[in-house]
Amino acid sequence: MKDEHFIVWMRTAGLPNFRKLWGRIDGVLEPGLYQLQLKNNFEVQPFQGTKSFVLTTTNSLGGNNYFLSVVYIIVGSACMFLVVLFGIYYIRKRNINMNYDEKF
Repeated sequence: MKDEHFIVWMRTAGLPNFRKLWGRIDGVLEPGLYQLQLKNNFEVQPFQGTKSFVLTTTNSLGGNNYFLSVVYIIVGSACMFLVVLFGIYYIRKRNINMNYDEKF
């Protein structure tokens, strides 16, 4: 398959609520009135599904939701804190063992 729209549509979503990119506008969209024509090729009523059209912007991280990037920063900071904490614990434990070995 070489049709990008079909490839994106057939990609399995990881969550029950998802968005699939249909297209992208690389240029500047001038203010004005636009008309959109949609064709319903797949019924979603049998499984109580819904469809919607979303026109959104992106940022340097790829989306307009900062939740995932904030979670990565928090988890990374927690990991760095634990590395420092365990490092201090390891050095103190090693120094105590060295002092104990010197006495006997």
